[in-house]
Amino acid sequence: MALNTPIQGTAADLIKKAMISIDRRLTEEFPGQLMLLQVHDELVLEVDEAKLDAVRDMVVHEMTHAIELAVPLVVDTGVGRHWDETD
Repeated sequence: MALNTPIQGTAADLIKKAMISIDRRLTEEFPGQLMLLQVHDELVLEVDEAKLDAVRDMVVHEMTHAIELAVPLVVDTGVGRHWDETD
C-alpha cells in the first residue's frame, strides 16, 4: 500500500489537472463540445464529428502535458456513437 499510494495519488492529480485544462479549452475553443464524465483514468466526451480531430488532438495534448514527468505519458483514444464502440 505504501508503494502504490504515491502512484495512484499522482495519477489522480494528473487526471484532475488535465480535466481542468480540457474543460477550459472546450469552453474557449470548442463551445458546445462536452466532457461528460471521468472513469478512473478515462475521460468521456461528446463531440460533433466535424470537430472530432481538433478536439481529440487538444485532449491528447492536455493529458500528456498535465504534469511534467521523467517518463512519457501515453494517451489512447477511441471514438464511437456509444461506449461499446470506442475500443
